[in-house]
Amino acid sequence: MGNKWTLTEPEQRDMNLEIENLDIFSVPDSSLYHYTSREVFWKIMEGEILLARHIQFSNDSEENRIGKKKMEEAMKGERKVLALSDALPFMICFCKEDDLLSQWRGYAKEGIAIEFDFSKGLYGKKSGDIFSSYYCFTIMNKEDENKYLSENSSGETVFMGAIASPYEVIYTSADEHPGPEIIDRVRNIIKNSVPERVQQNAVNMVPYIKDRHFDEEAEYRLIFDMRQLVSGEEKLLPQKYVYIDVDGVKKPNIRVKFGNQDMAEQEDKITLYYWDRRLKSKLDTFVKDISNEKSIIVQTIREKGRNHRLAENEILLSEGKNQEMVCTKLRQMLYKEGTKIWCDGHLPVRRIIVGPSKDAKLMQDSIEEYKKTKYWMRDIKVEISHIPLRA
Repeated sequence: MGNKWTLTEPEQRDMNLEIENLDIFSVPDSSLYHYTSREVFWKIMEGEILLARHIQFSNDSEENRIGKKKMEEAMKGERKVLALSDALPFMICFCKEDDLLSQWRGYAKEGIAIEFDFSKGLYGKKSGDIFSSYYCFTIMNKEDENKYLSENSSGETVFMGAIASPYEVIYTSADEHPGPEIIDRVRNIIKNSVPERVQQNAVNMVPYIKDRHFDEEAEYRLIFDMRQLVSGEEKLLPQKYVYIDVDGVKKPNIRVKFGNQDMAEQEDKITLYYWDRRLKSKLDTFVKDISNEKSIIVQTIREKGRNHRLAENEILLSEGKNQEMVCTKLRQMLYKEGTKIWCDGHLPVRRIIVGPSKDAKLMQDSIEEYKKTKYWMRDIKVEISHIPLRA
């Protein structure tokens, strides 16, 4: 029956909230940028996926080693021993800067930077439990990529995914003892964790520690440890990897998707979240007209910034089987307003930046043309890097 995920969706979300309540990680409060090659960019947009790479094959050969060393030293200082179990971590890296020369040189030569907005909805302690792409990352390494739910050997329904969030990287020097940032977090782990979770919470910090020489990147990371998620069938995972050829080296990646496919296929109701009060009368009329015409359920909720950070010119549509129809008709009605319509359950991409290259304008035109094929991409802005091309 394929891989069995050891945690259900609610359990995974609870684990995330437990980690965040430890006050050891910071979540993003603004857009983040993923720098990548053109080849990977097209895989991302065409498949509506992100690719998380095995940490062993990252660009930095020292990756993970520094984190292990610092956490071992910090735990020892608190009279604890860090038992590092074998991990199978895959990560996606994001940067807070949108047009950074070192990122173009190191990760995306003649490539692309993709702006992701993870702040349009928040689960948990910060703002209530509502819709969001923020936690809806779903690993899709099954034979049937269109279904999220499966039955385990007991006949119970198991959510085939890993709910996760990008967390901020901690920078430290390779030569110094653990700095106060790491020591304070270790103390929080020991103080706030239930005893049986101290070790695992400490291990979870390891891949978020990086050499201070890279602090210009202001990096966030989305980490998946497959050995925590998959029970007993790790040996089957390599068959399901996406291998990317980088200078002759085949680098393994796992596919990461957004949203709940089951909801997208079955949910009748579409909710329009918005903030600009000037849209209210138009949206009320739209809901009445489309409900009469198509016998679908559409409702509007005007939020006051408590549950998300929608700008005045943005509307966010919830998942549902009629999302494309609602999005298309809403865009037709508001095309003169300059209102941007985002669709939950799809990649939360808000802008695409073409890196310094001789054919940057051609690449920009190509992306603009491709946007026409996907309704959820229409309002994504495509720009060219302001950094001049150097030979």
